[in-house]
Amino acid sequence: MNDLEREELHGFSWWYLKDVLPRKKIAGTRYHTPGFGLAAQLFAAFAKEAMERLGPEQGEAVVKQAVQHFGRERGRSIAKAVAGMGKPLSFKNWLIYSDISSDNFGFLPNIDNGDLVLQVRNCTFIQAARQWGLGDYGALYCKYADHAILEGYNPDIVLKLETRHETGRDCCLFRYIMKQANKQGA
Repeated sequence: MNDLEREELHGFSWWYLKDVLPRKKIAGTRYHTPGFGLAAQLFAAFAKEAMERLGPEQGEAVVKQAVQHFGRERGRSIAKAVAGMGKPLSFKNWLIYSDISSDNFGFLPNIDNGDLVLQVRNCTFIQAARQWGLGDYGALYCKYADHAILEGYNPDIVLKLETRHETGRDCCLFRYIMKQANKQGA
């Protein structure tokens, strides 16, 4: 009798479930969706449903408004934590006290004329959305979130973002600008 037949016939018992934890350890994280991938899949599924029910234009408008609200709230929450420690709302503090682990992104940092430029190649968010065939819907988050997060945290931080979805490249480029002279050309 296989496990499914046994469960349907007898239900569960502690004896039957005794090997779950050891077998889970053997399986490791191989079957886990990494980072914030489950959030990406939830978001992309919601965005797809909104676009299909409301149509592309109205659906994207709803998604945009929700993502921007979410982003500003995230930014405000980070700002509250930083200010609560008596620290300034600097970009450096945003990096230190951000609410998401940088493990979710494989990035190459560079300093260019006083700007921080991050080349993000591996993003667990978009990878997880793509696993479900929802990469285009996941891209709507990318399109609206990061600017809104910074707006909620410190609107003086300028972000120039080139997403992989817009450029067709295999990476996203984030250029963070704080230097006053650089803001004039942004």
